[in-house]
Amino acid sequence: MIVRVKRQEFLKRLKIVEKVISENKIKPIISCTYLETKGDNLFFCGTNLETTITTETKVEEIIEEGRIVFQHQLVDEYLREIRDEEIVLSVRDNNLYIESSDSASEFSLMNPEDFPNIIENVESVKDKKNFKINSVELANILEKVKFAASTSSDNLSINCIRMENEGKKLKFATTDTYRLVFLEKELDEIKGNVEVSIPLNTAEALTKLLKNMEEVEIVVYSTEKQIYFKIAETLMVSRVIDLVFPNYKGILGNDAYNKTLIINNEVFLKVLRRIIIFVKNNAESKYGATFEIEGKLLKINGVNDIARINEQLEVEYEGEKIKISLNAKFISEFIQNLDKDSDIILNFISPNSSVRIRQEGENNYLYVVMPLALKD
Repeated sequence: MIVRVKRQEFLKRLKIVEKVISENKIKPIISCTYLETKGDNLFFCGTNLETTITTETKVEEIIEEGRIVFQHQLVDEYLREIRDEEIVLSVRDNNLYIESSDSASEFSLMNPEDFPNIIENVESVKDKKNFKINSVELANILEKVKFAASTSSDNLSINCIRMENEGKKLKFATTDTYRLVFLEKELDEIKGNVEVSIPLNTAEALTKLLKNMEEVEIVVYSTEKQIYFKIAETLMVSRVIDLVFPNYKGILGNDAYNKTLIINNEVFLKVLRRIIIFVKNNAESKYGATFEIEGKLLKINGVNDIARINEQLEVEYEGEKIKISLNAKFISEFIQNLDKDSDIILNFISPNSSVRIRQEGENNYLYVVMPLALKD
């Protein structure tokens, strides 16, 4: 392989595939980047076997075709320190040489034959295209829901983001069994049925990828085993989780809420942040705080082994007095995604029942959180 390429463009593509590459001591080649000449383009690929990213870029000149597998970390660091606009990549004696006007470096290579061939031709699934969505919108949606997914791989059925559709309405849900986030987005068109559970690691990598790219339209394809995100010259492919996701619709359909609290989001968030300082190291109930509402007064108390905090503020409230223990961090993680100047609504049933939270006037983004054991 001998290729002349723009340094910044090469770095940009390397950064894209790096999003899914991680250290793999059992199979070290998975920790590397695959590079191949294809026509007038350079084709990049990175994978962790669960999620794969490929991308292409047009090069200045391909003098000799070829394919290589290399460890990207040192290459990345080296290229960021070079100032030349163009570099030349060449392979000699199973080593990669990178040359600029005043610098030359040499990197060892691995056998490209050993790199896993796990990318199907995307043309074969184009008839299964489900929908198109703006990249910024998708990144925002993922940020708003992924925080409530279980981070443990012990239960893969909830270590994911559930995505389903009902007509043109695309629904997202996450849960860790202690809380549930639901978000609904209406699109112009959705073809077929969308019923997939996207691994949380894939969602994390996709979010990072989209945040570092220009705003584009994404085309989403899905099959029984994989989901595809086509983003301009870049393709992300991930396996899907085939375990049953919990029945979140039943939880959202609960109509027994009979107490309503309305509070300004910014005011509430500031109070919660002060509370969290005291309860984050609570030995008995980490992040647990007591919320007591009667009349127009909300009292929030938090304690740890050496200190206590008591907050109170006037609110709008309808219903009987209630005293309930909730995870303050869980609540703050949701409401920080809402409009700062908005009012938020908390609906209660009893000290032992779930609490539903949403922004006033917004029914397409909901949060349900379970209470903690109430201490006397």
